Amino acid sequence: MMRLLPPLRLTGATILREGELRQRSVAIVRGRIAKGPLPAVDLSGYLILPGLIDMLAEIPAPGHGCPAQRIHLAGSRAAAAGITTCWAAAPFGWPGSVEDPAHAAGLLAATASSTGPVDIRPALRIEVSRSDQTAAILQLLARHRPPLVYFQNRHETLAAIRAGDPLRFGESAARIGLDGGRLGALLDHDAETRRALPRHLCSLAERMDAMGILYGSLDDPRGDIRETYSMIGARIAACPASFAAAAAGSAAGSPVLLSPEDSGLARDILRADLCTAMVSRGRPDALCQRILGLCGPELAGLPRFWPLVSTNPARIMGLADRGTLDYGRRADLVIVNRATLAIEATIRAGQLVWITGGALERFRRAKAEFAALPVAAE
Repeated sequence: MMRLLPPLRLTGATILREGELRQRSVAIVRGRIAKGPLPAVDLSGYLILPGLIDMLAEIPAPGHGCPAQRIHLAGSRAAAAGITTCWAAAPFGWPGSVEDPAHAAGLLAATASSTGPVDIRPALRIEVSRSDQTAAILQLLARHRPPLVYFQNRHETLAAIRAGDPLRFGESAARIGLDGGRLGALLDHDAETRRALPRHLCSLAERMDAMGILYGSLDDPRGDIRETYSMIGARIAACPASFAAAAAGSAAGSPVLLSPEDSGLARDILRADLCTAMVSRGRPDALCQRILGLCGPELAGLPRFWPLVSTNPARIMGLADRGTLDYGRRADLVIVNRATLAIEATIRAGQLVWITGGALERFRRAKAEFAALPVAAE
C-alpha cells in the first residue's frame, strides 16, 4: 500500500476547478480536497487537473505473467498515465487466443482483489458472435458480477477481411494470437450458430439488467447495429466504427466513448460534439496527450475537453466522489508540466502513486519526509 500524503497545499499551479482555469492552491488532507493554511509544495509552472477516469482499459497479454501480475502491470501503466480510476476489461473471446475465455475468471478475480497504485475495477469484454457460450457467460457473470460489460461482434468484419484480403486476415488473426486457419475455422463455427445470436444477446441483457450491470456495445460498424444494441438495453456506445453508429448512440441518449486515436472519424465525431468520454483502450499513455492536443493555444480548451476523462466518466459510472477538484472530493489528481505537457505526478485518494522529473524535486525540496518517496520515479 502507498502512504497517504501528510496534510499539504500544492501552490503556484494552474488548476481546473468549476469549469475554469485558475491560479489557486489545492489542499489535501486525509485523502480529500480540503481548505486551510498547510505546508506548501511549490508547483509553479505546472497544471493540476482531476485524475483521469478510464472506462475501457485493456489488460496486458498472457505473456506478462499470471492474472495478478497482469493486473498490477495495468495499474502501474495507468498511474504513470495520470489515470486514477479505471475498468480493466477481461476478454471473453476465442479459445486458444490471447482472449481465451479460460483466463477471464482469473482476470476478473485478480482485478477485484487488486491493491495496486490505482483504483482498478473489473469489466468484461464479450465476443458475442460466440453465441453458443450463453451458459458459460451467465455463470461468469453470476460468480464475479463485473459492474461494466462490453458486447463486441467482430465476425462480420473479420469474415469480410478473410474473403477479400487473406494477408490482412492473417495479420488480424496474429493480433488475436491465432493463425489464419484456426481463426477461420472458429469463424465458420460461429456462423453455424448465428441464428442463436438474438436469443443469446437477450439472455445476457436480461440477466445483466437483473444484476444492475451497466453494459454497452463496442466497435459498432453501422447505425442500425447500434440501434439494435440500444433496444436491448446496451446503454454505452464505445468506440463506434462509423459516424452513423456514433450519431445513433447519441440520438438514443447513450454515452459515446472514443479511443485516443486521432483519425478522421474521431475528428468528425468530436466536431459534431457527439463524444461523451474518452477511453485508453490499450493506450493509457496516449489518453492525456490526446486531450491536451485538442485544447489549442494556451490550453484554452481544457475546461471543454478535460471532462471527457474526468467529470463525464465519473457521472456515467455513478462516482460522485471524484472527477473534479471540488472541496470534499477524493484527492485524485494529475500534475502536468505546463512547458512539456508531460505527466510528472499522479495522486490517487491522497496517495502519491507516480512521480518523476521536476515534480519529484519540488516535493523533496518542500519537506524532508519526501526524500524517500515510496513510488516509482521514471
